[in-house]
Amino acid sequence: MPRPDRLFRMVNEIVFVLLGGFLMLFALTGRYLFFALSLTGPRRTLWLALSVVVIFWGVRAWRLARRIAAPSDRLVTNIAAASLALTGLIMLSLVWAPFSLLGWLLIAAGAIFVLRGLVSAVLMARA
Repeated sequence: MPRPDRLFRMVNEIVFVLLGGFLMLFALTGRYLFFALSLTGPRRTLWLALSVVVIFWGVRAWRLARRIAAPSDRLVTNIAAASLALTGLIMLSLVWAPFSLLGWLLIAAGAIFVLRGLVSAVLMARA
């Protein structure tokens, strides 16, 4: 029986799989016009701030991973941190990307979250 903290982290990673699938579904169906509208006008500054916060969150998690004693937990934390930082960079690039690339960038962000969730859940289940 897994410990409660490990079980909670596994559920958290499954949420990231669902979030990534949701992003990929939006990108593949082409229903991201509302999203494109949020990248223009006064909301652009908010989007830039959000992407910087996600990048900062990823870098902070990567730096704090050194304090984790168990190597498997440290690896899972490093994977999570890298996925957040990479997704933050994709979010930052969405502001300047042409509209035709918006779907591909959303697919990339979704794929990163799906891979992060699956790999982390498998690593935590094995440990």
